[in-house]
Amino acid sequence: MPTLHLKKIKCIEQEDWTFHDDVVIKVDGEVVNFHSMDAGDTDTLDEYVTFTGKALIQIYEADYGADDDDFLGAHTVRRGSGVLEFTGDDAHYKLSYAVE
Repeated sequence: MPTLHLKKIKCIEQEDWTFHDDVVIKVDGEVVNFHSMDAGDTDTLDEYVTFTGKALIQIYEADYGADDDDFLGAHTVRRGSGVLEFTGDDAHYKLSYAVE
């Protein structure tokens, strides 16, 4: 089975203008990482997830209380490596990955 390696995430533009972003990363619907980030931050993830066929990577900015979480985007990967960009809800994140 292939393994998805989530390497690093960089916040270019955060979604939340008043506080830091609480970034939730999901792979195939399961939360695999949670980071608090501000614009300009880069965090090492170093997360490994096995999958079959393809892996769906989704990023949300968690809101607490009455608001729904903000969907920042999704990408499906099967093989290879690179940098995925998530630009939903006026945010901008870059996520580096490799399928090993």
